[in-house]
Amino acid sequence: MAIAKRCADAEEDPWNAHSSMMKWASRILLAIIFLIVLGVSTIWLTVHPRQLEYTVTDALVTQFNLTDNGLVTANFSIKMSTNNNNHQVSFTYEYMGVDVKSHDQIIASADGPHLFHNKDNFTEFQINPISKDKLLQGLTSKDLKDLKDQGQSEDIKIDVIINARVKFKALHWKQDHCKIQIFCGDVVAHFKGNKTFQQTPCDVEL
Repeated sequence: MAIAKRCADAEEDPWNAHSSMMKWASRILLAIIFLIVLGVSTIWLTVHPRQLEYTVTDALVTQFNLTDNGLVTANFSIKMSTNNNNHQVSFTYEYMGVDVKSHDQIIASADGPHLFHNKDNFTEFQINPISKDKLLQGLTSKDLKDLKDQGQSEDIKIDVIINARVKFKALHWKQDHCKIQIFCGDVVAHFKGNKTFQQTPCDVEL
């Protein structure tokens, strides 16, 4: 009987050993997941990323002309400010492309400046989109008339769209080639610089 009991115990040992190994593996896996979550949470709370703020502070248009067959010429002078409220994150702009739209058509374009946006930093910059006999396609006769009427008035309503490629640095970590899009809708650009400008906040997607 004693021999049979020892044989039965011997048969059960492999299963018990396997079960014990599975328990240890599960505990180690849970510990690794906990450490990863703790590390990510610590980094997040330390960096505490905040959205960038952009505002159009002035917009002036000169030499605006729109022909009957849809060729537009215009020079824009747009001043903007941007506020980086992040305490631990700085941004370097590798590329900035600017489009000015009206009636869903791009009427002027330009390259923006290469900015370095340091942490807790307020920056002002200017962009100068231009167009020379740019053909507007897909506009109806009513759209062209509305746009022409705007050009003959004291101001014109535009959208300013910025697409940029940036690098950001958070503490000791770097992330290369992130994209940022800034959309400033319903900006009222004046034809005369002596008019009071209504500052326009922008939507930022990072």
